[in-house]
Amino acid sequence: MKTTFIILFIACSIAGIALLADLFYFFPKSNGPGTGTEHTIEIPRGVGPQKLTNILKESGVISDPKRFTLWIRLTGKLSEIKAGNFIIRDDWMPSKVVETLAGKGAEKGVRVTIPEGFTLGDVAETLEQNGLVQGKDFLEAATDPELLNQLGIPAKTAEGFLFPDTYYFDPQYSAETIVKLMKETFDKKSTMLSHLDTTQHYQTVILASIVQAEARVADEMPIIAGVYANRLDKTKFPTGLLQADPTVAYGCAKYLESTAPSCRRFRGVLKRAQLDDPENKYNTYQNPGLPPGPICAPGVDALQAAASPADVPYFYFVVSKDGRHHFSRTHEEHSRAVQAYLNSLKN
Repeated sequence: MKTTFIILFIACSIAGIALLADLFYFFPKSNGPGTGTEHTIEIPRGVGPQKLTNILKESGVISDPKRFTLWIRLTGKLSEIKAGNFIIRDDWMPSKVVETLAGKGAEKGVRVTIPEGFTLGDVAETLEQNGLVQGKDFLEAATDPELLNQLGIPAKTAEGFLFPDTYYFDPQYSAETIVKLMKETFDKKSTMLSHLDTTQHYQTVILASIVQAEARVADEMPIIAGVYANRLDKTKFPTGLLQADPTVAYGCAKYLESTAPSCRRFRGVLKRAQLDDPENKYNTYQNPGLPPGPICAPGVDALQAAASPADVPYFYFVVSKDGRHHFSRTHEEHSRAVQAYLNSLKN
């Protein structure tokens, strides 16, 4: 009996030593599951061991989630992890992954918030103000045909496909890297569009950007999207004109390839000259259908609204003094709502 106990004790000890050796020596130095593909990974503040493991597993950069969770628990590595956005290769060893997450987080990065509704020009200005990259370099990267093709953006610019969020950018990041990070974040946040083909996907992003520019509150976004969906249906609205002010203004952006004659006199406030100019390709008062491309960076709510517009009977809307909108079925009703709004401004 005593001999059996000793044998069992020795066997358990050997197994324990082998387990510890694997967990603390071999596992941290084992290769990752991939072939060297870079993945953008966002680590939130206060992340726990299971949440961290799930993020890395979903990104495809760890092969054994259970061992990884146990390893970071027993070694205390979790306390070293920083919040931020990181580029991780899927062939890296777990130790390299953690080393990267510990070395390029919020404390060593530049925190930059890109609000929903920002245009490429706004983003360029923000990045330059934060000392990251020159605005012109960012715009060059965001309009580089080769990079756009690489990122799967079916347009001449990355407008609408760079997700508005709070980022932690390493000061050494190039403009190209920042564009890639923001596009990869867009891909992760826009899963509601994954079932659409390329054309539908692009059209939905365009619509989402207009909804983002028009809406003041999130709960009205599906309704605004529904209004535009009705206007795009020529069986319901024969002219097909969206008549969206933000699209006209966007058509005068300085970084677009060409601008209409009326844009030379545009100073931020739309006037009759801009609204009547059909040469502005983004002028949805003169050109039916969607504009050529997105006009700003839509957030999740706008993307969801554009993907699933509300089924509404409205064809018009005007902003109210409280920031919400009044929706109308007929042009006559809309005209009264507009006049009511104008009268409210006098009071």
